[in-house]
Amino acid sequence: MQSNHNKISGVLHQRQSAELYQLRRYFPDPALAELIEQFWLVDWDLRGQAAHIQQNLPDPNFHLFVSNGKVTMPGPVSKSYSYEMQGKGQIIGVKFALGALAEKLNLKPADFIDRQIDVQQIFNLDTSRLLSELSAANSDQQIVAILQSCFLPFAIRPSLQRTRVRQLVELIKQHSDITRVELLSERSEISVRAIQRCFLRYLGINPKWLIRKYRLHQALELLEQQSVAVADLVGSLGYTDQSHLIRDFKEFLGLTPAAYSLHPEG
Repeated sequence: MQSNHNKISGVLHQRQSAELYQLRRYFPDPALAELIEQFWLVDWDLRGQAAHIQQNLPDPNFHLFVSNGKVTMPGPVSKSYSYEMQGKGQIIGVKFALGALAEKLNLKPADFIDRQIDVQQIFNLDTSRLLSELSAANSDQQIVAILQSCFLPFAIRPSLQRTRVRQLVELIKQHSDITRVELLSERSEISVRAIQRCFLRYLGINPKWLIRKYRLHQALELLEQQSVAVADLVGSLGYTDQSHLIRDFKEFLGLTPAAYSLHPEG
């Protein structure tokens, strides 16, 4: 079982909140690598302390959550979302690979944005049995093994189109100078229309939205790492002006950059 030590992104006020919980991430076995991006587990013990609400940036992936004796499966989310951590508890998560469910289960991701999915119907999964097995597990390794056995029947092979959409997303994530879909088209040598069709089919979102999201990731990272003026963020991340940056903050997070910096505990 291989741990995922890649940089964590999309977690608001990550440095300040990391001491309140323990996060572990694991890659799936190779047989499931096309279906599942990672498994993740969060444990906390806040008994005698105030509850913590952990906010996260929206995510184009499908997830499966196991928490509080329930199995839930939200589709992609368009706004920031949060988990409340109080007392002692745990969340177990499965992050599905981009585009995997659209192809394997013939889903239209756009139909599930900000909606819950019936996991029993989609995967024919006995959630009562899964919860029982997970509650009896006493290590991360056992938990991951149980989850992998559940999803192994749904393993999929690589596909050209799914690989293409993941490469496009990776270009956006790695190159902050890609601020428009036209620039993504130039860098990838794929037409704007083809990119838009690919994103709609496999992610259910438009590429412009994802460009804005990952640019906001970079803005949050800069705000956490050092004292950065809002005006400096505008120039370094290619925003048209300060109002453009503030608009993205408000749309995705519901607050301004200044408010985010002033309230490190969210």
